[in-house]
Amino acid sequence: MPVIMKPTSQIKTRLGIQPSGPAQRFLTHTCRIHMDKYVPYDTGTLAGTTDEAVDKIVYPQEYAKIVYDGVREGKELNYQTDKHPLAGPYWDKRMVSAEIHEVEKEVEDFIKYRGGSY
Repeated sequence: MPVIMKPTSQIKTRLGIQPSGPAQRFLTHTCRIHMDKYVPYDTGTLAGTTDEAVDKIVYPQEYAKIVYDGVREGKELNYQTDKHPLAGPYWDKRMVSAEIHEVEKEVEDFIKYRGGSY
């Protein structure tokens, strides 16, 4: 008995996993939420201000790259950790290392309950 499937593009659209689709937007937003506690926090300008696109998160402050790299003029930065105890450089990588399984589960649940079964 032959198996008849709908085109892959229709299946991806139903599940919301097409490029720039709802699952991609949900993944980006979920990563930003999870990353927040790893972003250095002094006045809240860096941690509290991001430009979130479909597939990227941008910290628009002029100093964001310096804080992200953790080095200024060859010297390692000292991060305040009273408001964000997990803060430090490379906050996206730190979040992925610690929380990727939680992010994956949240995205999986989003796809599962939004578009039906696999």
